Amino acid sequence: MKRQLTPLSVILPIQFYCVSCQVNVAQSPPSLSGSEGQDSSLTCSYSGTARNVQWYRQAPGESPTLLGILYKDERATWGLNLRAELRTRDKHSCLNITEAQLQDAATYLCAVETQ
Repeated sequence: MKRQLTPLSVILPIQFYCVSCQVNVAQSPPSLSGSEGQDSSLTCSYSGTARNVQWYRQAPGESPTLLGILYKDERATWGLNLRAELRTRDKHSCLNITEAQLQDAATYLCAVETQ
């Protein structure tokens, strides 16, 4: 039996900040919207030298919560469907959301701490 999915709008706005503003931080894409079950990828690019990159998630009406911190060329899995990696040579971090669920609809924030 084939499962029929009803398209649900999953909006994933992204905001980026620097902890020590000696770097420029850019986002790609500026925002995402998709359907339940889709995969999404968010990129946080920065200039300068990063000590670490921190990813946060802010659900509607709630305060941001820390997903995790990445250090030099580290990869991490947070929860069931969030995977992140930091590529220090390329000066960016990616957050991948696999098979997005309704509860993944949130604002994702990236903070860069410089050395």
